[in-house]
Amino acid sequence: MRLTHHSISFTAMMAAWLAFCTMSSAETFSHLSTRFFARGEQALLEIAVTGNQAPETPHIPRVKGIEIQAADRGTIHQIPGRRVEYVFSYIVSTYEMGNHVLPSFEVMVGGVKTSTEPIEFTVFNPDDLKWAEAEVGNIRFRYASAFRIMNPNPFNGETAPVEIKIFVPRDLFVEDWGNPDFQRDGVTAWRFQPSSMRSNINLLGLPYVSMAYPSTLTPTREGAVSIGPASVRLVTTQVVMDGFMRRVSEEVNLEVPKLELKSQTLPKGAPDGFENAVGSFRINTSTATTEVVEGDPLSVDIVINGSGNLDTLHPPKPIDADGWKVYEATPDQRGDERRELSGSTVFHQFIRPLEIKAAIPAFRLVYFDPADKSYKTLLTEPIALQMKPAMASTAPALTPPKAQAVPIERMTDILGLLETRTLVKSANWPPPGWVWHLTGALLALVLILKSLWMHFGSRLRKDSTKSAKYAALREVERASAADDTAFLMSAGRVIEHWLGSNPSLEIQAVLAERDAVCFRKDKPVTPILDPKRREAILRLLRKSLTICLFVFLLGSGRAGAGEPVANPARLAYDSAKYSDAIALWLNSDSYENLSPDVLYNIGNACYRAGSPGHAALYYRRALARDAGHQESHQNLRFIERKYGSLTVQRPDYQYALARIPLSSWQNMAWTGLWLCGLAFLVFPASRNGAPIRIAAIAALVIGPLLITFGGLGWNYYPNDAEFVPLARQAVIVEEKTTVHTDATRTSQDVIEAPPGSLCEVVRESGRWVYIAFASKTRGWVPAEAIEKILPTSPPVAPKIHKPMAGEKTA
Repeated sequence: MRLTHHSISFTAMMAAWLAFCTMSSAETFSHLSTRFFARGEQALLEIAVTGNQAPETPHIPRVKGIEIQAADRGTIHQIPGRRVEYVFSYIVSTYEMGNHVLPSFEVMVGGVKTSTEPIEFTVFNPDDLKWAEAEVGNIRFRYASAFRIMNPNPFNGETAPVEIKIFVPRDLFVEDWGNPDFQRDGVTAWRFQPSSMRSNINLLGLPYVSMAYPSTLTPTREGAVSIGPASVRLVTTQVVMDGFMRRVSEEVNLEVPKLELKSQTLPKGAPDGFENAVGSFRINTSTATTEVVEGDPLSVDIVINGSGNLDTLHPPKPIDADGWKVYEATPDQRGDERRELSGSTVFHQFIRPLEIKAAIPAFRLVYFDPADKSYKTLLTEPIALQMKPAMASTAPALTPPKAQAVPIERMTDILGLLETRTLVKSANWPPPGWVWHLTGALLALVLILKSLWMHFGSRLRKDSTKSAKYAALREVERASAADDTAFLMSAGRVIEHWLGSNPSLEIQAVLAERDAVCFRKDKPVTPILDPKRREAILRLLRKSLTICLFVFLLGSGRAGAGEPVANPARLAYDSAKYSDAIALWLNSDSYENLSPDVLYNIGNACYRAGSPGHAALYYRRALARDAGHQESHQNLRFIERKYGSLTVQRPDYQYALARIPLSSWQNMAWTGLWLCGLAFLVFPASRNGAPIRIAAIAALVIGPLLITFGGLGWNYYPNDAEFVPLARQAVIVEEKTTVHTDATRTSQDVIEAPPGSLCEVVRESGRWVYIAFASKTRGWVPAEAIEKILPTSPPVAPKIHKPMAGEKTA
């Protein structure tokens, strides 16, 4: 009955979800190729509608001082795995300087009206441009470049549009507009990419081309912050005459001056619930089903639309969480749209009712609106529920419940940094494996000697001298309870008889003490010797009369567990200076001494810097140090799933085994072997009825189980060395790596290898490497496209190459 009810509920939930996805209103966005016009410049306005129904042509209102002309009738983009996108393009131009606003554009989709967000832009006087000179192919030219932002005094945490604008002569024939390398201080900014349109404009009496690199900027602290300087690499085409005319490509780097800003402090008096939302937002919640059973989890989608810091928003909280189990919300990962100020973000919130509830509670979002400098609060509407009480089954369970499928990780981002107490590996702990084996061997040796003594000890002749020494020592111990005179006399006799040939200074001091106490005319009535002194004399005699064997296991290594973790690397990471964080972690000690946690953190910094290939490389390097490093395993699985990396395919049970470190499986097997071995040695080394034999019997039961489980885990543990030895393993680190049939770029393509793919280095030839994947695919790649997991030289901070511009940027 219970199973049938859940099947019906699940079917209804899926049907409702499909209907929701099909009938949900389309999303409409607008994008302007540049927000900073030089007077006389044109820009491309794109209105995009995503959905399952074709939209009507947008209504374009008349805007005073702005001319908007249609560029085409609309195009359709089909992105694999996503909904269809309809794009309408327009050309925007104006000659009026100052700030302007493109209003919301309305689009009808299936009889439902949708609208875009307003877009603010500014028009400036080109006479204010600052010019510089550069040279390419023996040709000097003048260019202008600058960072531009609407508001030079943003609030702390406020996301604002920012652009790099570049003006170059039209006859320069730019073939590729590269992505800028820029510095930042106290701000975060997504990478700058060339816009989809370049505009022609007359400057200095000559034809020029302008290119915009739009992005967004968010201050991370109050006070003076800055972005830049930046360097932009352009690839130009030049015509050369050296007997015949030919075209050659030349590169030139253009410098962009630094832009300094002053970040304002948020006003005081923030209401309860404010965390970090700065901008202008709208919020809505929905769920796939409203008919549930008490105790069943619910999935609530929280959609936030608007303009602001959508990338860093904290998920809204329910206003009344009593009677609910609220899990951590998971945000959808945003892609290139994070360069836009406006958009939407979605949080998937799971909640579970702990009692009968009539509605899903309202969610609250408190944000600061920079436009009117005030705090605002948004509340969603509660969602009514039809909840039935959970029915307890009274029938006896005749069969065990059916096992459910193992849930798949629904990660949308990598795990965070690990707080490491040390940057380097500990040299004293854990001790080397041979220490534990030596301990077991010593115990076995003791049991063997005890067994031999029990069986053959009676045949050995006793050492009369040794026995006499022990008898004399026992006499002194008995005399220690008497008066001082008797004790010292007994000790003196032992010394003179057994140690009189060459006594040490400490022994001579005991004799002198005896003479001073025992051979005086007036006998002392009260005790003279302190009890501690008596015990010291007894210890001295025992040490002199007996030979003791002490076995010390001294660990050699560093004095400490490593230097404390320095804060600069973490601070650089938190400030989005990922390259600096990587360099600080790598330079903290020699590479051989870096701990797996540090290599894992370097992988996180590489991923944040936009290089999933280098991230996978350092996760694998962490696993080479510690095969059971679970955070590296999990982040590596995330990258391989997200980018479709080529790797060794394994059955599910091996991934389950990998959740326990390989060393644990090995130690389990060895522990079982030593328990069995020592248990067998206990019987000849003990007498009938000895308590230790009970422990030995228990060890003979537990030992084989440990051997079985540990041996199976050890044998079937996933090991990439089965594909190829670790010394020959490498990782594809470049974003787009084409595998060729020969060691030339003009040869035919074999496959497009995603970043993070695992490969074998078969042969190296100059700047090319012949590699093989686990899928038996082979080919040639440039040497800079891969890096070995075990570096042949100390690694340095990777130079993360930015992707080349697409067709629209050429």
